[in-house]
Amino acid sequence: MNRLVPARADLVDAGFLALLFVVALIGFRTTYTGWVFLLAGTAGLVLGVLVGHVATALRQPMITVALMTAAVFFLLGGAVVLREQAAVGFLPTPSTVAGLADLGGNAWKQLLTTLPPVDGTGPLLVIPYVLGLLCGSGGFTLARRVSLTAAPVCAPLLVLTAVILLGTGEPVLLQGAVFGVAALCWTSVRAGRRRTGGSARLARALTALVLLGVSAGASGALGVLLPADTDRVVLRNYVDPPFEIGAYASPLVGFRKHTKDANQLWDQTLFTVHGLPAGERVRIATLDAYDGSVWGATSSPSVATNPLERNSFQRIGTRIPVTAGGAEATVTVTVGAAYTSADELSAWLPVAGHTTAIDFSGDGREAHVEHLRYNLATSSGIVADRLRAGDTYTITTVLGSPRVPDDAQPFGRPNVDGNSLAFVRAKATKWVGDAGSIAEKLRAAAQYLRENGAYTDGGPGESEFLPGHSTGRLTSFFNANRPAGNDEQYAAAYALIANQVGMPARVVLGAMPGEDGVVRGEHVQAWVEIHLADGTWAAVPNTEFMPDRSKRPDRQPPQEIENTDASSVPPPNTMKLPSSLTDANQVDAQSNRRLPDSGAGWRLPAWVITALTWTGPPVLGVAWVLGAIIGLKARRRRRRRTRGTTALRFATGWRELVDHARDLGAVVPRGLTRPQEAAFVGHGPLAGFADRWVFGPEEPPVPIAEQYWSEVDAARRGMSRGVGRWRRWRAAVDPRSLWRGRS
Repeated sequence: MNRLVPARADLVDAGFLALLFVVALIGFRTTYTGWVFLLAGTAGLVLGVLVGHVATALRQPMITVALMTAAVFFLLGGAVVLREQAAVGFLPTPSTVAGLADLGGNAWKQLLTTLPPVDGTGPLLVIPYVLGLLCGSGGFTLARRVSLTAAPVCAPLLVLTAVILLGTGEPVLLQGAVFGVAALCWTSVRAGRRRTGGSARLARALTALVLLGVSAGASGALGVLLPADTDRVVLRNYVDPPFEIGAYASPLVGFRKHTKDANQLWDQTLFTVHGLPAGERVRIATLDAYDGSVWGATSSPSVATNPLERNSFQRIGTRIPVTAGGAEATVTVTVGAAYTSADELSAWLPVAGHTTAIDFSGDGREAHVEHLRYNLATSSGIVADRLRAGDTYTITTVLGSPRVPDDAQPFGRPNVDGNSLAFVRAKATKWVGDAGSIAEKLRAAAQYLRENGAYTDGGPGESEFLPGHSTGRLTSFFNANRPAGNDEQYAAAYALIANQVGMPARVVLGAMPGEDGVVRGEHVQAWVEIHLADGTWAAVPNTEFMPDRSKRPDRQPPQEIENTDASSVPPPNTMKLPSSLTDANQVDAQSNRRLPDSGAGWRLPAWVITALTWTGPPVLGVAWVLGAIIGLKARRRRRRRTRGTTALRFATGWRELVDHARDLGAVVPRGLTRPQEAAFVGHGPLAGFADRWVFGPEEPPVPIAEQYWSEVDAARRGMSRGVGRWRRWRAAVDPRSLWRGRS
């Protein structure tokens, strides 16, 4: 049992391993809430170190280390990750084993598709637990079994890489510097255990200084090739959440249900809000794409001002990151039966402002949390399992919306393609008149609709005014002597006009709650948001572009008029909207038609280009240093073989053999004679032959010197065959003999 008692070296290695792991894992501080993730990771690390120590002390093979690590994961993982399912809080049960097996394969996907920070006490703690377990068992095993001094640093280095890739784009201050210093200290301590004397220590110190100098010089020379200061590359920016928003109908198509003449939801309670200040609107859904049939929500916004907004509808953690400023409010929403009875509404989650947290209560809490997806780019949420009557949830939000400035400028390109805008172009041009800037054109179009339009819900005597906002319905709206419709048609039309004149715009379906906080069908309305140059979305209330409800359409029967100034109506657009910045760059700025691909055949994926951009310069720098060492050794060998007297070539030939032995790991003290050195490296006859010609009275013939060097080359090859492949590779790039053996 004495073998299980750790030695001083064991404790030192375990301490450095723990330090490096903690430094690496701190990178998750913006990914998880709280610091429980650090405790879970440390627990895994301790268990892993114990596994590595026991397996090493008992001289077990690596397969046993792997099996023991897997066993510890399942036996004790419930106590760390799934305490609620474990028996008495820590004993494994079939449910905990099954849960850990599922999390082991899927947790990383859940983490990447969840808006950070995620719940710091939930099942996703399995990730730091697994990282700690693998780092502990793998790193400690390498430290105790592999003689290469830097080998165990690979384990925490892989943890650091995983934390960066799985985390957020926000770097942790000085994390890399602290990690590097600690890794160098550990490597130095491990190297010190193999030192044999003062000269060896000095040689290693000089080597370390030279390598640090070369690395610093290479880093400075290659620094100009690195990208400028940008967000770090993380996997969540390249992973699309597995959620298809297209499976849910646009809620705008059911707007007429909320009107008085429809007599369906007008006087029905949709939901009730408490804590929302008067005058603040509730957002039901944001519709940011028009395909010729409906305004609908997309799962890939074409422009995102924040990397976290790229993934569209995502899982959320306990907090939702927002950058907007304003007054904070806590709002409670209770869903009514009328809201859940409308299929086009029941999946959408009414919210207000810029939501920072959503907390469900009641029996369906866990199911709703599991199925909730939130879109940071559109500030809207959807519950895949649909809301039920009586559901209650609390949102924490930041209220306030930017106003539309008089000189509003657009952010990027319009988000509706040219085909879907063709039928709008003529009327939009006519209605904006002589307006110059985009902001002036928007005000002119809104004024025309407000002053010349009529309001109708298609009630008695007005049945010719149909619901919907397809190209057919809106063509009638645009081409009529007097545009007529309700919020649905006016908001849809004004958003299209805004996109036509160059301002990205989208439609929002929401409500203005009554004084008692009750939202009925009569309170539902649609408005438009435009994307300003600073990246914010500013609301344009429907009162800006919609006439008063008292302005009814003309009663005379509609007349067939020739459409002389409107473009022919194209069929509904079927072209896929650009889903990324790469696709957007392939769309013509004037017609929004996809340009022919300038490249023929296969091209590198974007993530490969990004990886090469970041890893290419460091890899080239390391390759340059290693290549320089190999080249210097080859040059030295050639000079020793061809320069100087033939007697000197015998001396340098033996020196080449001794230097090669040192590169391969042989310990040869300095200051010895050739026969004494032969006691350490072998090949005594070659040492004696060199002494005979170096100290002999005659100059040796050149052919004999060449023959001697041939035998030296054969001896070098024999030495190399006597060690492993890794040792041979290391010897080729080991620079130590360059500083001691310049002859």
